[in-house]
Amino acid sequence: MKAALLLGLVALPSFAAEKTLWLVRPLYPGQEALAGRIEQSLDKLTPQAMRGGQVIGHAELVASLKGKKADDLPCFQGETRCADPTDPFIANLGFERIVLIQGGQDEAGFKFKVVSYEPSTGKTISASSTDASLDNAMLGAIAKVFPVTAALDVTTTPPGATVFVDDRKVGVTPVAAQVLPGERVVRIDLKLHQGIEETVVVPMRGSVKLDRNLEKVAARIIITAQPAGTSISLDGTVLGKDRVDRGVQPGTHTIRLTTEGYKAFEQTVQVKSDEQFTLDKTLDPLPGTIPREVVVIKQPVVEAPPPQPPPPPPSTTDLYYERKSYFYVGFEYDQLHGTGLVSHRFGDNGNARTASIDTPTPHLLGGTFEFGYFGRYFGLAAIGFTVETGEGSFPMTVGRVVNKTLTGHQATCPTGEDGNDAVTMALYCYPTQISAKAVYANLRFVQPAFRVQVWRFMFSLQAGLELRIGQVTQVAAMGQNPDYNDGFMILDLGVSGRLGVRFYIADGFFIYGNYRVAGFFFSPLDPSGAQVAGITDPVKTGVVNSGFSGGLGYAF
Repeated sequence: MKAALLLGLVALPSFAAEKTLWLVRPLYPGQEALAGRIEQSLDKLTPQAMRGGQVIGHAELVASLKGKKADDLPCFQGETRCADPTDPFIANLGFERIVLIQGGQDEAGFKFKVVSYEPSTGKTISASSTDASLDNAMLGAIAKVFPVTAALDVTTTPPGATVFVDDRKVGVTPVAAQVLPGERVVRIDLKLHQGIEETVVVPMRGSVKLDRNLEKVAARIIITAQPAGTSISLDGTVLGKDRVDRGVQPGTHTIRLTTEGYKAFEQTVQVKSDEQFTLDKTLDPLPGTIPREVVVIKQPVVEAPPPQPPPPPPSTTDLYYERKSYFYVGFEYDQLHGTGLVSHRFGDNGNARTASIDTPTPHLLGGTFEFGYFGRYFGLAAIGFTVETGEGSFPMTVGRVVNKTLTGHQATCPTGEDGNDAVTMALYCYPTQISAKAVYANLRFVQPAFRVQVWRFMFSLQAGLELRIGQVTQVAAMGQNPDYNDGFMILDLGVSGRLGVRFYIADGFFIYGNYRVAGFFFSPLDPSGAQVAGITDPVKTGVVNSGFSGGLGYAF
């Protein structure tokens, strides 16, 4: 190696420190032109800030020798002689490092052998590398003997985009990564934003900064096609080859892929708002043709089976079946059917009270909310609630048990009310009629549901448990003893069912209407079944709610 350096460096002048000399020669005979390509690649990859300290190739070395005298060189003139003049000679030139590169091309691709020599220490490092790309093969060997890695800084607005370098993920913006120099393909990807792909030249030991604004799109479509050179069309317009990343308007789009020797592929897709649609497709070769990039050696050509036709685009019905979750809000209008309900009076030592409704069908009006989810046909109404109040007051008869068992003392009713314990040894205060107003909160939970979708219409049926909590307050007394102003609490457990229809007006938004029936069978009243002044125990008669609701919802 030292002898080769002396032959090329005779009479070279002194250079400033921190210089590197790059000498290139072909690895195989007859490939001298490849040496010129290697020198050009080194020149392209060297940052301008470093270029003044680099001597690349034989031509730059010869140019630097012009006008120089041989007596400027040590160990060749005067009385002093060196046993081995190479190191003093190179040190006088001012080179920190000498890099010898041998490059060639064979059936495996490009092959490089690189030797790095440091005159100050006499240290020698060698490495080799092979790759299908000239730059990658050369840099793969140089990187093992010489610090060439560069910095790549990528920032985006908004942040959070994924960065790929030569299809290898390096991080999420903002990102700072170490990469090999050379021509690199940088791809920036962020969902529902227009993707960016750029080819940049990264210099050795340099840095590249990319700061990009990512355009927000209503919807996005990414198409990757094989084999290489496949033409990609969207809605009849050719967008490019191999890979297309575009923002599109939501709706129906037709994708067509074509290339010579392969069967054309066409598919109509429905792209939703705020959705990213991705297609990765390899075309099928025509029968009797040899696919590209496939080498057949002593094998008969096998006719490819006919490809299956592309699936039909999803129908409007199927698209709405894909929406699994929903919620809605609306109004609710109900009627109370039955002779009575059961409540518990606040105060008065917690004595139980019975009540009967003295008007046929009091009306209730309020609001409702529900959230649930579906499979294709079956699902659950996970939770829902309704708050209602009466349109006005209605007459109600109330009464109470003063003492069920008389034990040595005489219980009495309030003044103006009569008692009777002749049969059951219990004292019942006779009922009083009041004008009452009611407020209800109904909670339904985990109700099984069934649905059928027809175009934009969805028909549903659900049923399950429902809990009713309410309060009845006295508006005015209509009989004796008006002392019922402290009100009554209602707590019932029952079952309810809803039959509904929805119409999707845009995307996942829908309007709906439900018919509801609810019956309640439990209350914390004394279950003895006793009567108060001839009023049948309302646990047995019960109260049924029925009515309808409507409003607006969203499915997703």
